[in-house]
Amino acid sequence: MTKQRRQPTIFKTEAGRERFLAAYDETMKLWNVPYETFEIETEYGDCHIIASGPHDAPPVVLFHGMTGNSSLWYETVAALQSFRTYCIDAPGDLGKSRVKRLIKTPQDAVAWIDQVLDRLGLASAHFIGHSMGGWLSATYVLARPERVRRLALVAPVATFLPVPFWKLLRYIYPALLRPSPERIRKAWSIFAASGYVYPAAVMDMIICAYTHCRPLLPVIPRVYPASAWNAVRHPVLFLVGDEESIYDAKRAAARISAALPQAIVSIVPGAGHVLTVERPETVGRELTAFLGAAD
Repeated sequence: MTKQRRQPTIFKTEAGRERFLAAYDETMKLWNVPYETFEIETEYGDCHIIASGPHDAPPVVLFHGMTGNSSLWYETVAALQSFRTYCIDAPGDLGKSRVKRLIKTPQDAVAWIDQVLDRLGLASAHFIGHSMGGWLSATYVLARPERVRRLALVAPVATFLPVPFWKLLRYIYPALLRPSPERIRKAWSIFAASGYVYPAAVMDMIICAYTHCRPLLPVIPRVYPASAWNAVRHPVLFLVGDEESIYDAKRAAARISAALPQAIVSIVPGAGHVLTVERPETVGRELTAFLGAAD
C-alpha cells in the first residue's frame, strides 16, 4: 500500500491553529466595508481570498508582506471601494491559505500568480504589493507584463535594494524561533515609525501567528538590476515611509526613479515600513488617485 503524503502546514498544533484563526477573525472586525471570503485552488495551495467592492469595477489584486496576511489590508481596501479588490493570503505565509507545494523560486511565484488570476477569471489587473508582496508583484510584472495594468509598490522588500539580513537575524528570527509577546512586539516595533502603536487586534493576531505558526514560504526576495526594467512601460507608484527601517528611503526612491523614469515616487511623512496601517489616509489617497488615473 502506498503511504499517503502528508500535506505541509504552517500550524504547530491543532489548538494553535484554532487560536490563530480566531485572532485572524478578530482582526477582520476592523474592516468597516462589506466583503466576502472564499478559496481558490492552485497547485501551490488553496488560497484564502478577501474580496470587496463592485463586481463590475476594475480589478485590483493585493499581496501582503511576509509574516503578515490579508486581514491587514483593512484601511487600504476601505479607500478603494470604487474598485473590485482581491486580497490574497500567500500559501506558506501566516494566513488562512493551505499549503500544497512550496513557493521556492521566482518562477514558482510567477506560476502561482498566473493561477490566482486564472482562477479569479482575470486576464489582467492592477497590482498592489506591500513589502514581500511588493517583491512578488515586481517579479510578476517582469515576467508577465501583459497581465499587469498598473503597479503600486508599497515599501517593497529587496527589488531595488538588498535585504538587510542582519536585521532579520537580530529581530525577526528570534521572534519566530523563540516566540514570546515581548520579542514579537520588539520585532514589529522596529518596522514602525517612532511612537506608533499598533491596534490591539492587529498586535494580538501577530503575536498569535508568531507563537502558533511557522512560515513555509522559502523563496528569497532579490534585487533586480536596472536593466531588468527596460521593457516595463507600465504606470508605477512607489510609496515608502520617511522612517523606513528596511532600507534608506531616499536611496530606494533614487533607484526606482533611475530604473523607471515614469514612476511616481512618494515618501510618506511619519511612516515606517508598515505605512498601510501607520498612515492609511495618505496611502489610500495616493493609491486611489493613481489607480483612478487609469484609462
